[in-house]
Amino acid sequence: MFYGASNIIFENAKRLRNNVTEAENLLWQVISNKQLGLKFRRQHPISCFIADFYCHEAN
Repeated sequence: MFYGASNIIFENAKRLRNNVTEAENLLWQVISNKQLGLKFRRQHPISCFIADFYCHEAN
């Protein structure tokens, strides 16, 4: 599910989800709950990176 992310990356992503910026919060309000027809995830670990927003359906 997390494409090879280490435990440290996973913990950092969790910390970032709990400390969102105002801009991230505004964007999340628009893209959450499949309002655009796609499901998005916040602060999603991918290998050694953390994507702010990730849509598995769209890759």
